Amino acid sequence: MSDNNPREPNINTLTPDLTEFILSFLPIPSLIRASSVCKLWYSLISSPFFSTFSLSHPWFFLIGLHNTSSKNNQAFAFDPISNSWFRLPHFYDSDSSFLGSNGFFFTTTPKFSYTPVLKTSWRFTSPLNYSRINPLLGVFQDGSSDGFGFKFIVAGGVRFIGGLVDIEDRLAVEIYDPNLDFWKLCPPLPADFQSGNSSQSLTSALFKGRFYVFDIYSCFISSFDLQKHVWSEVQTLRPPGVTFSFLIACKDMLVLAGMCTTPYGPSLKLWKIDEGAMEFIEVAIMPHNLLYSLVDNVEEDKFVSLKCVGLGNLIYVFNEEYYNKYPACVCEISGENGMSSWRRIPPLPSLVNKFHKVISFCSTVSLNSILHREKDDVGTIQDIYD
Repeated sequence: MSDNNPREPNINTLTPDLTEFILSFLPIPSLIRASSVCKLWYSLISSPFFSTFSLSHPWFFLIGLHNTSSKNNQAFAFDPISNSWFRLPHFYDSDSSFLGSNGFFFTTTPKFSYTPVLKTSWRFTSPLNYSRINPLLGVFQDGSSDGFGFKFIVAGGVRFIGGLVDIEDRLAVEIYDPNLDFWKLCPPLPADFQSGNSSQSLTSALFKGRFYVFDIYSCFISSFDLQKHVWSEVQTLRPPGVTFSFLIACKDMLVLAGMCTTPYGPSLKLWKIDEGAMEFIEVAIMPHNLLYSLVDNVEEDKFVSLKCVGLGNLIYVFNEEYYNKYPACVCEISGENGMSSWRRIPPLPSLVNKFHKVISFCSTVSLNSILHREKDDVGTIQDIYD
């Protein structure tokens, strides 16, 4: 292809609008490379108005914490469109206060702070009324057009008193308004929930103006109205044969993902939840070959280390134990016809440390946050290739 012969096809002769349209179909790794080709492509890709199909699918974040040496901490992010992992720079210490939720990383002690994912521009808030570790944490839009446009909700967890963990205190729910830098106190989790280690024994989901809390093992469920600041009645949501399960907010429905005992052996199923009647209907079963690939044998106790997270139309199932370096699968659910498709995702790179705690969540990602790194950001986001 020559730049001098006008009769030959030449991408430099395309209009900026057409060039932008073509670039919008590239996966994230290709867009990062393309942004370095020339000034025009960088200006198009880095524009806040640039839209790409690749960002319509949430990423899967896996953060590994080592309890004795923070240098062994590692963080990874999976892009489902390019089917590739990214290695994230080291930006946190090994402590139990680190969390992640849609769009942000958090620390809850000794001070509450947050930063957008893929950045390290940490912002400290005013102190929580009740400083805590291992809480449930959610990010929701407050509907305002001014200011930040989002708020945080913190529920459950435990706090330290005199160096000891107070597991008896039912800590109030707190909602943070970044525009006012203020934490509002709200009623605590219903007494039916064991709030002591909330991030391990409970799951949460934001759906249609409510913050749902679900007990992984007892299957208790309740929801917190984000406008009225009241809890609903506690109910039980347990499909037949379920041993443990996770509540996930997908794009247009609540989904329960759970391990079951069946006449044919262990099985992982997905149910669509009617949030009004608290009824369920089965929508998908994980293929047994994929399920069994996540554990080293098919004994039932080997499945207890499986976890499920999701967002949008994607649900990830992974093993949080070191076996085979944290293997994972993903299910894509079509809201239009209820069809589902499962696949194994590529393994993490060979040099993966053994972690004492794994934090996982799904989040939408801004291309702007990838290309426009803050001056104080540590390192760059790197592709992972085996």
